[in-house]
Amino acid sequence: MLCWACRNVHIDTSGSNQWVKWVQGDVTVKDLFRKYLETIGPERILFGTDSSWFPRGFAIRYLQDQLRDLRDLNTPHASMAMIFAGNAKRLLKLPA
Repeated sequence: MLCWACRNVHIDTSGSNQWVKWVQGDVTVKDLFRKYLETIGPERILFGTDSSWFPRGFAIRYLQDQLRDLRDLNTPHASMAMIFAGNAKRLLKLPA
């Protein structure tokens, strides 16, 4: 609801998704992607991994799972490009 009320609020996709154990009903990351794409749009979703440099390094499984979910939802390539790089570049004012 905060995203609905404040256009400057973004969400990130980081997490090991252990939260699903505590949510009532069957909610998946794919369900959340669907809802976020419908309500706030791809321009306010930021890719996150919960990866670290020590000791495990980049956790590629989170990237693979998120790519699969977005592909299953038939997310356009341009929207995926925003989520996985473009939005962070825009917010951090990095070169395109």
